[in-house]
Amino acid sequence: MYIITSFMGIRLALCQSRSSVGDVGSNLDRIMSIITQTKADVYVFPELFLCGYGAEYKSMECDIQYALDKIKIWCMENDIAVIVGAPSYDAFGMKNSLFFITQKETVRYDKLYLAKFGIYNEKEFIPGKRAMISEFKGMRFGLSICYDLFFPEIYRNYAMNGADVNICISGAAASSKPFFDRILPARSLENVIYTVFVNSIGEYNGNMFAGQSRLVGPLGNTLSETGDQDEVFCVYLDEDVVINARKDRHHLEDLREDIIWVDELKNKLCS
Repeated sequence: MYIITSFMGIRLALCQSRSSVGDVGSNLDRIMSIITQTKADVYVFPELFLCGYGAEYKSMECDIQYALDKIKIWCMENDIAVIVGAPSYDAFGMKNSLFFITQKETVRYDKLYLAKFGIYNEKEFIPGKRAMISEFKGMRFGLSICYDLFFPEIYRNYAMNGADVNICISGAAASSKPFFDRILPARSLENVIYTVFVNSIGEYNGNMFAGQSRLVGPLGNTLSETGDQDEVFCVYLDEDVVINARKDRHHLEDLREDIIWVDELKNKLCS
């Protein structure tokens, strides 16, 4: 189902769409179809969407690069940005990455915290080493992937460095939904910032992903949310909403730099 709402300003399409495992071409076609049918400035797709969660990632480098190049051309032709998850490859190993593709550049964020517990297995990847903010049409986007949400220092760093919205693409299973329901409002409210969460749907290797993609406002209120089916919906992001929210909630400007924090290891070494 496609839900299209007309606004002026930055419009994000939250693209909660089913990915075909191991079929980059099919997933690329799905991206193009959504871009064609939905008017937005930025299109956001889930974690590892280009290949599907649980694919044979190591054999897909050429297909992934071809798809990224095609998306780049679409962005140049249409003055849009696409955010999509896919593996990245270099001499150090393979990473679980988010690609922020615009008409001018491609910014790559590598997942900092890999899930290696329960039903999640990201042992094939190596962790990223740096946070990343990308800018498009005057708004600054903090980038993250799934399990990163449980490490609040990432999002505080983005808020303190001028981000207007934090983007989290995800492959969260239904069993993890209660935890994401609790933590998403907290990440927004504690940093007085928009949070965009776009999650996978469908069954991958016997696991059902939860969907429930959403936009959370700077005061922790859910502004738009979807269910667990294929759905693309547009939301409007306005920098003034963040500015006004921070006039109401002051905890970012009240942060102190003079606090002496507990450092157990340092205390033991000095005793």
